[in-house]
Amino acid sequence: GEVVIRADPHVGLLHRGTEKLIEYKTYLQGLPYFDRLDYVSMIAQEHTYSLAIESLLEIQVPIRAQYIRVIFLEITRILNHLLAVSCHALDTGAITPFFWGFEEREKLIEFYERVSGARIHAAYIRPCG
Repeated sequence: GEVVIRADPHVGLLHRGTEKLIEYKTYLQGLPYFDRLDYVSMIAQEHTYSLAIESLLEIQVPIRAQYIRVIFLEITRILNHLLAVSCHALDTGAITPFFWGFEEREKLIEFYERVSGARIHAAYIRPCG
């Protein structure tokens, strides 16, 4: 094995110091920061933040809220796949499928807009329901 003599670490994933930013915020005030950590999986970031709070406070979320969360998590997952496949098509030189993929994304993003008023950063999932 080789021995590492020196390393210059570079924090990845667009590190923004979120932990420090929300240090003096309430749980609800911290939610929009997590929404903006990943512009492709917005609701998934909100969900993990909300799950952490609910776990720490030992709070049960109503079943209706759980169903709504799953629906929007699945919409987000489909949006992710459409973006990945569309961009891959563009990278391989196929321009038209890229536009088709974004047209389908627009149809799904309308659901975000209907429930929250925002198209991308919905801040829709709330801790505790």
